[in-house]
Amino acid sequence: MKLLQIILNIPWSTLGLLASIISIPIGFSINHTPKALVVEVKTFAWYERLFKKKRVRGMAIGNIVLLGRNKQDKDLEHELVHVEQAMKSPLIFPLLYFYEQSKNEYKGNKYEVEAYNKSGNEYKS
Repeated sequence: MKLLQIILNIPWSTLGLLASIISIPIGFSINHTPKALVVEVKTFAWYERLFKKKRVRGMAIGNIVLLGRNKQDKDLEHELVHVEQAMKSPLIFPLLYFYEQSKNEYKGNKYEVEAYNKSGNEYKS
């Protein structure tokens, strides 16, 4: 089943790889549980400009985790929760996430609430 979940997430993981390239990768590692490629990146300038966000610390896209230079304690664990969520709802998770975000904004997004609770990190605007 996990292999099927990973396969169904390939379109999103490909997008995550592209995002890591334009974010200027500076290092990477493999996480085994859940399966994820963790890429340390230099900048999220493209995302910050596109979505008018500031101080982006990290993101998960499919089975790819991107962590920026201003990452904080527990940010990796937070993003790995998003990978787990994507594995539970392969292929459609980003759609579910953005639907939830449109209804409840970032701080009320149930996927973010779960990630903050499970990882033990804090929301800092």
